[in-house]
This record gives sequence, structure tokens and C-alpha cells, in this order.
Amino acid sequence: MNDKELERRLEQAVSHAAPNDLEGILARCETQKGIVIPMTEKNSSKQSTGKKKWMSLAVAACLALVVVGGGAGYYYQSNNAVASVVSLDVNPSVELKVNKNEKVISATPQNEDGKVILEGLDLKGVPVDVAMNAVIGSLLQHGYVDELANSILITVEDDDVQRGEKLQQELTAQADAALASAQINGAILSQTLQYNEELSRKAEEYGISAGKAALIQAIVEGSNNTKTFESLVGLTVNELNLLYSAQNTTGTQAQEGSTVIGGADGPTEILVSNTIQTSGTASQSAYIGADAAKSAALKHAGLSPNQVTFLKAEFDYDDGRMIYEVDFHANSKKYEYEIDASNGQVVKYETEATGTAPSTGSANTSSYIGESAAKTAALSHAGVKESDTTYCNAWLEYDDGRAECYEVEFMVGSSRYEYEIALTSGSVIKHEVKTYSQPASGGSTTGTQAGNGGGTSSDIGSEAAKSAALKDAGVSASSATGMKVERDWDDGRLEYEIEFWVDSTEYDYTVDGTTGAILKRDTERHGSTGSSTSSDIGGDKAKSIALNHAGVSESSTSGLKVQQDYDDGRLEYEVEFRANGLEYEYTILASDGTILSHESDRDD
Repeated sequence: MNDKELERRLEQAVSHAAPNDLEGILARCETQKGIVIPMTEKNSSKQSTGKKKWMSLAVAACLALVVVGGGAGYYYQSNNAVASVVSLDVNPSVELKVNKNEKVISATPQNEDGKVILEGLDLKGVPVDVAMNAVIGSLLQHGYVDELANSILITVEDDDVQRGEKLQQELTAQADAALASAQINGAILSQTLQYNEELSRKAEEYGISAGKAALIQAIVEGSNNTKTFESLVGLTVNELNLLYSAQNTTGTQAQEGSTVIGGADGPTEILVSNTIQTSGTASQSAYIGADAAKSAALKHAGLSPNQVTFLKAEFDYDDGRMIYEVDFHANSKKYEYEIDASNGQVVKYETEATGTAPSTGSANTSSYIGESAAKTAALSHAGVKESDTTYCNAWLEYDDGRAECYEVEFMVGSSRYEYEIALTSGSVIKHEVKTYSQPASGGSTTGTQAGNGGGTSSDIGSEAAKSAALKDAGVSASSATGMKVERDWDDGRLEYEIEFWVDSTEYDYTVDGTTGAILKRDTERHGSTGSSTSSDIGGDKAKSIALNHAGVSESSTSGLKVQQDYDDGRLEYEVEFRANGLEYEYTILASDGTILSHESDRDD
């Protein structure tokens, strides 16, 4: 039990104890002042009886005082018992404890900026809507809310959900009105929470409010855990609102219902927020804007707007900075850029020779099954209904200017499904499912793999992991070729990555290293087994092509690595190296040396 919970329980215990009616008792005693009650000495034989009688009278008097003072005690209790806890977060964080009559019992700053906001404000006994107005006025006065950062997070913690949601709506309306009167186009995030010790612990660990912790956790879950709680803690509410809004716009994951915060014994299902409600639009005025980010990417690529088809330009957060992700097609290539949202600098870019989507009418699509049928085929294969999914998207995927397949992606619980569906037949070409969850061991597994493929008592070993994958695929070890087994750690969990071929099908597995459970599976049919090497330029030639394209000499590189690989039944070379403060990655077609994709990124 942490300090905040201990304080909360003590406060509840005191407020529910015998009524504190000291003032009332003293007032009634005042009317008896001056009256002398004679105390006569009794003989010893009657002393014991007299004492008992006096004690009885004293008890009766005390009971009478309790009965007489009960009304005042109840009044005291109802005005000092905490019914709801309201927190306001911008970057300053302020907490208001409120009684059932919606009067403020106490106002407490949750950080240094919060002290500035509450300075000079005496909110005790004030109606909470009036207090809200005063706090927002102080936020405006001190410049914490303006057109550059216009977001406020309002959180009501209340064990009575109905009462909490009612108060949430009232305070949101009050905040909207206060910002409107100040001519600020505000953006309000609001939520009702029920107290949970795990969420409180996480908030206390990082020195933030439970409301901000719940918002951060919603964003982490919405990113399918590609973001971490720790990386987002230092962001302002306006920055978090931008990320939250970008997720909802793209439909990555609906932020509704309960979310999961992992504990030492694995995931713990907790009610974080029934719904995070939003009003207004988070300000981007402190950033260059999506259009400027597009322009920066096009300038770097040497292209004009009429040469490209934009796919997206949206907010994201990566490597400690706010960025715009800009993706587009042009000249038989797909471009992916990360642009610094503050200054327009190109942080990262990647190009891949996949081709542009053909213009309308350039391909005969009359025989295609359509996106709806592709969804149906994928959902049927997975054995789920669309109503069971958090989101379900389908689109045509192009390669070298030609429609290749339908891509279908959906989320069920904590598992994400990805499918490739044939254009005309609706058959499943490829599918993958990945579950986002914490390891049951809490990342405590230790030890190294033994040379014979065995492991420690908490490590099943590579042979057992391989057997688990083969059993799941329904194939024998003798029929599998190109077997690769790698031992790895992911989010504190021991895993085995297993790859193999059976005839013209490629299998990729991720197996839990402690339990043998299948965490991820991926199968893909190819035109060949991937064994043909009749036309191969060789690793040295592939390396030379990559270095020449990058304009660097081999002597100026470090970490140079050339690896042979197969993809879609064709032999390729993966070339990686560092030079001039950048990391380079190339994919070279082995048959003729064509650069299939290349990427350069800052070597941080």
C-alpha cells in the first residue's frame, strides 16, 4: 500500500468514525457554567455502589451528548468526507478533493507548476465549478494555456461511476465555457476513473496524476505497445492529445473500455477509463504543420506535389521528439519520411522499389473480389466476427504498379491479425497473428543456453522450441529445409525465432522460451523453394553496388555486414554499414544487382 492510498483510507476511516462535535459539546457545557454539584463523602460500605451509580450516570450523560450532538456530527461528516477527486493537467497538475455536495475540501498542487497556479487561491469550501473556473483563469494568466498549447485533461476519480461521470460532464462544460470566454480554441480531454492501486503506483512512481497515467497508458495500448510508458511521461497534455488524436484518426485502436497495466505477476486487468472523451482540436501551432512536413519530404526527394500520391502525413513521437510521418508513392517507389515537427529537418527516410498504385482504369479490377469480401475471407479464416474486432481494415496492395493482393488487418483483444488475400479467389496467401502481452515471468528469466540446445530450468531450449514450431505447422523435421533458430529477448521475455521452408512455403515462428507457447506465426507461399542460385552476382558485388550508391568507400565504413536472404522466392543480399554518422541498409537483388530498397538513418 503506497502513501497516497494509506492517506485516502485513513481519511475515510476518520470521516466514518464517531462524529466530531467538539464545538457543539463545548457550547452546551457553557450553559451549565456556575452550577455547583456537591460531592459528599460516603462511607466505605456504600462507596462501591456509589461509584457504579456515578459511572452509569456518566455513561448515560455521554450517550445523551452523542444523541444531542448527532445532527451536528453528521453535518460535519458530510462536509468533510471525500466523495470525488478531481485533477486538472496541462503541464501544471492540480488536485481538488470534493465532498458529496460538490464543495472543495482541499486544493493541492501535484508539481512545481501546480504551486504557481494555486498561489493566492483559497478554494476551500468553494463550489467545484467555481474552483474550476478559478484554476483555468490562473492557467490562462500564467500562460500555460494559449493558442500554442490549448489542451486540458480533466479527470474525476470516484467509486460511484454515475456520480463521477455527471461531475465530469459538468466540469468539462465549465472548462469549455471558461476557455471560450478567453477566446481560446481549447481542446478538452476528460475521463472518469475508479481508484486502482496499480494505476496509483504507476502515477506515484513517475510523479504524475492518475489521470495523466491513464491517458499515457491508453496511447501505449493504442500503439500496439510500439511506444513505452516511460518515453511519454515527460510530454505535455497537448502533445499527448496530438498523439491520442492521431491514433483515433487512423483507427489504430479505439481507446474505449478497460486497458491493461502489467504487474510483477503478468498483466492485470484494471478499469482505467470508461471512455476518454474529447472536445476541440489539439493545437499544432507550435509545429511546422503537415503541409510544411510534406514540402520538406518532397524537397529532400527532389519531387514536386504533382508527381506523387500522398498516403499519409500525421503526428507521431519517436526518439524523444515530435515528428510527422510522411508517406507517398512516386516513380515506382514508396517513400517513407520522418520530419522533425519543430524545425522541418529530415530525421529519417526510406525508399523502396514497390511501384505506384496504377491510375484509375489502368488495371482490370472487375474480377477482383473487393475489400469487403477480402475482410470476410480473413475473418472467416481467423474464426472471429467483425463485431469482435477493435478495428478491421482492408486495402489493395500494389507491387511494381500492379495490384498484388488485398491486405487485411484487424485487432481482437490483445492480438493483431495481418492477412494477404488473393485478388480473385479470396484464398489466404499469407497470415500472421501477434499477441501483445507481458511475459508471465515478469522478465525475470535468467541463464544462458547450453551448447546442446538445452537451457536452464526456465529455458525450454532451442530443440524444444523448434519442436513446438514444427508441431504447430503440422510438419516433420525431415521435411523442413533451411532451418534457422535464434534465441532472443523481447520486452524482458525469452523468445526463440524459428524459420524454415517446406516445399514452396516459408514458415516464421516466435516461440516463448519459458513455456513453449506460440507467440507469433507467419506462413507464406512462394513460386519456388527459394533454393535457386543459378544467377547470383555474389556478396562482394552486392556490397560494391551498395557502397557506390551511398558514395562512400569501404575503408570509411564500420560494422559492414553482407547477408544472403530469400524473399518471395528470390535470392537477395542485405547490406548494412555505418559511415559519416549514418546507418545504411540496402536490399540488392542477387540476379542482376538491382537496388530493391535502401534506407539511411542517423547513427545515434
